[in-house]
Amino acid sequence: MWKSLIRCGVVGGIVVYLWLTLAWVVFPAHRILINKFTEKTEVTQTITKYAPHDGIYVLTPCDTKEEKAKESYMIFLNIRRGDCNSMVRPMIQGLLMQIIGAAFITYLLLKSKALKYWGRVWFVTIIGLIVAILGVLPDWNWWQFPSSWVALEVVDLVVGWFLGGLVIAKLIKN
Repeated sequence: MWKSLIRCGVVGGIVVYLWLTLAWVVFPAHRILINKFTEKTEVTQTITKYAPHDGIYVLTPCDTKEEKAKESYMIFLNIRRGDCNSMVRPMIQGLLMQIIGAAFITYLLLKSKALKYWGRVWFVTIIGLIVAILGVLPDWNWWQFPSSWVALEVVDLVVGWFLGGLVIAKLIKN
């Protein structure tokens, strides 16, 4: 069992990681959906003035004092100061997360011995869909993330785990 967990975890995790990397780096969809601030310096100065610490900041329509404000905003902002030039640490951590996820999925798959190849592939794909529903849709529901962004993130996860499922289902030894 340990051999399958390690082999499928590593190879399946690498496949999912490579898909997610391609989705972000090669395909333009994410770049198209991310907007840029028009006055970067002014925005940065304002944010750092009114958000003095790293962390999550939220401004919702419920936070406004004026009952009949002409405009209301839903702002969900993560602030992290510091060097952001190196992608090495986040890339290594991202790969490790996918490997650990693939190992856990392999463990579940090992417990469902009756499945043939395509049943195993769909099993892994459904887990990818569950991850998307429970991990991405809450941002759409509670923070009103744009539907196009949420749909793209769901597609990324489902396609990634389908591809990972192809490999895990092939490598797994019941």
